[in-house]
Amino acid sequence: MPHDSPSSAAPAVLPASPAQAPGLLEAVLTILGYFILQLGFGMGFKLLSDALARWFPDGVPDAPDRIIVVVMLTVVASAWLTIHVVVRRWGSLTRSGGVLGLGFTEPAGRFIAAGTVLGLVAPLLGGLLTQWLAGDHAVSQTVSEIADKAHIGMRVALVPVAVLVGPLVEEVLFRGALLARLRHLTGDGWAIGISGVLFGAVHLPDLGWLWYAVPNLVLVGIFCAWLRVRSGSIWPSYIAHASNNGLAVMAWFSASTGS
Repeated sequence: MPHDSPSSAAPAVLPASPAQAPGLLEAVLTILGYFILQLGFGMGFKLLSDALARWFPDGVPDAPDRIIVVVMLTVVASAWLTIHVVVRRWGSLTRSGGVLGLGFTEPAGRFIAAGTVLGLVAPLLGGLLTQWLAGDHAVSQTVSEIADKAHIGMRVALVPVAVLVGPLVEEVLFRGALLARLRHLTGDGWAIGISGVLFGAVHLPDLGWLWYAVPNLVLVGIFCAWLRVRSGSIWPSYIAHASNNGLAVMAWFSASTGS
């Protein structure tokens, strides 16, 4: 193995990183860890919220609004810790747009436009698909049910968490860590399909285990994965994901309850 000569300049300091990107098992466990963090933080913040309500019954918000605060704190704390861990583990590959990189690179403008368009088209197509599969059955997500019962001010406060923070951590996990490893192992086509299915499946608990609502999210996952592969950057898929969520949260403000 060659050695640097004593007269050579000192190498630039890079973040600690493995010789190659972490494996598929670690990527999957990181996704699982994110949802475990959500469970742990959620329980902790909920206990704290209930304790404050008992100690200061006249000084804390009503129960639906307290739940919104718990949700916001849970998502932000879990997202921050997860992204921190992923970026440190991928090290210098974080800014790589290659197969094993996370894709924190600047994309071409046309992919930003494509991400915006696909993010707006996905929920429309997905909504028709869900309606066809669900028939007369109602479909709702847990976070939407919570928002519908909260004060409008709390709904507004939840918007950036649902539209910006949630999509960011999910893109880092699914179109970053997971997709990178799947592309390396299976090629782009299979990686896009598998990551899309897994993305939809992990949302089943939030959908009340309604299987017919999953294809909608699978479609979003496939669109986002395709954008990541084609652009070499994670940002177009993030924009598509954020746009998709942005359309979804508009329904919170058409509800008459919780105002």
